[in-house]
Amino acid sequence: MLCTANSSNAFGSATDSLIKLIAQSNDTQLKVDLYNELTNAYWLKGLTQTQDSGYKSAVLAIKLARKVGYDKGMAQALYEMGKYNIAGSKKYDLAAPCLLQSLMLFEKIGDKQGLSKCYLQLGLISYSLQYYEDAIRNFELSIASAHNPISSYLMALSYLELGDYDIAKSLLFQNCNEFKQKKQQQRINECHIYLGRLYERQMQYDSAYYYLNEAIKNSYIDKDSLSLSRPYAFLSTMYLNQNNLDQALYYGLKSYRLSNSTSDEITFIEACKNLSKVYEQRGDFKNAYFYLKQYTKENEEYSTGSIKQKVADLQSMFEFRKKMNLQNLRQEKDKVIANQLLLKQKILRNAFIVAFVLLALLLAALYNRYKLKTNSNKALEELNKIITQEKERSDELLLNILPAEVATELKQKGHTDAKNYESVTVMFTDFIGFTKVAERLSATDLVSEIDSCFKAFDYIMDKYNLEKIKTIGDSYMCAGGIPVPNHTHAVDMVYAAIEIKNFMEARMDQLKLYNKELEGFEIRIGIHTGPVIAGIVGVKKFAYDIWGDTVNIASRMETTSDTGRINISGSTYELVKEIFSCTYRGKVHAKNKGEVDMYYVDGVLDED
Repeated sequence: MLCTANSSNAFGSATDSLIKLIAQSNDTQLKVDLYNELTNAYWLKGLTQTQDSGYKSAVLAIKLARKVGYDKGMAQALYEMGKYNIAGSKKYDLAAPCLLQSLMLFEKIGDKQGLSKCYLQLGLISYSLQYYEDAIRNFELSIASAHNPISSYLMALSYLELGDYDIAKSLLFQNCNEFKQKKQQQRINECHIYLGRLYERQMQYDSAYYYLNEAIKNSYIDKDSLSLSRPYAFLSTMYLNQNNLDQALYYGLKSYRLSNSTSDEITFIEACKNLSKVYEQRGDFKNAYFYLKQYTKENEEYSTGSIKQKVADLQSMFEFRKKMNLQNLRQEKDKVIANQLLLKQKILRNAFIVAFVLLALLLAALYNRYKLKTNSNKALEELNKIITQEKERSDELLLNILPAEVATELKQKGHTDAKNYESVTVMFTDFIGFTKVAERLSATDLVSEIDSCFKAFDYIMDKYNLEKIKTIGDSYMCAGGIPVPNHTHAVDMVYAAIEIKNFMEARMDQLKLYNKELEGFEIRIGIHTGPVIAGIVGVKKFAYDIWGDTVNIASRMETTSDTGRINISGSTYELVKEIFSCTYRGKVHAKNKGEVDMYYVDGVLDED
């Protein structure tokens, strides 16, 4: 108790001193720096009431920094605000924009340490939301900006979650050695905990027990009860995998009590899951249900997906702004080079005039000409670099419009030949009641919502190696098996259709829950497999398109589908019936084809 009182008194003295300095200072930039120090002091204390005070001091720092254009102070204040929203309230959707703005300001002023710590916090958001690939990317950027052992440690945990055990193990041992040199026992314990976790997942139980037990022993020495709940949970998991129910129960209960009292959500979820399984195997279904119910509740709250989308959108916006900044820099460089060329041409012209008028300056004129020629060659080299860059940009744009194989043929031959394909799967999607919904939305909201949906569709196309053909208003058309034929296009297309259907249903629920001013769209989907002709349409604006009865029948499958259903033809059904559960729904008349069988896709067949 005496130590706590002394610590509280020291903290109070430090914050009081900062508050007095702020009140006495007339220098606005100094006030911003002092507010940032005060915010950090509140964060380090870690209490709820001090975190609220820290939030207020961060807001004041931001206002003052914005008022006087103090980029360094603004960057630090936004960083502190982002930290608060991560650690204090876990509001990742509020933390991300603060950190991204801070990142741009640190980049502007060339503060590598600031960049490193911003990327660390962004990586922490991705890790918490289980976007482990994005987390690794951010941690790598953090380390590239400035050496940061915490980023390296968190990157090891990300590789562990992805199952890249060799990389994770190498990083953890490296981090452990570095923390030992710095005598940071708590960090060493954390490395031991996750080395134990790694060996547990590899079923090397002796090594797992050794490292988890080391973490527990050192936590007792340091009287750090907060660090005990996680190794207890991992030991419980290890013993459960070995069917040692007594030990699994013993460590599971210890982990449950500690994680519940310290609000360690991840460990609490694992402890509840382990206890539910132990009691179930023991036949104690009352306790099994009790812990299963707690596990389900906590896991659902922790795994909410709405925040993930917001953070992803914000990161996309930041990348877009970076690209725009690079584009502006290129344009400015082009202008400077053009002005230099014009100036050099003017000097060359004047030199010739002087040569004809004054013969006495002939040698000087020739010398100037030689100099100008040298400079012109340098300018020509710069111009060639610009031409090369523009060619690369045009190639990139062409690949966004045409399939890679078609784009390559167009560049090599100057034209492309139409091709016949014997078996291609074509899909149409259409939004139900689009006109009525469009009448109730503003133009901006309407276009934004369609864009969000079609971006998701494009991602699904890439995932299943399918080709987007075009969009017509609210209709989306795509094909599989072109321009490179394959044998899986029908199955790939049905998988893609199921993902599109699931996305649209989730999107509808999301808008109802979080943005009641917008309306989502219901969708219907139609698919048919058959021969097509594919090629490029147009002269000025290229468009890769397909033709044939197959396209018309696929469109007919869509128009005769019901809301929220995937309607496939008989030819598609014959190719996918071994993988998907389908319901026969009759025939429909198709022009030039007569009666065509139709089936609704119900889902994926059980692997059993």
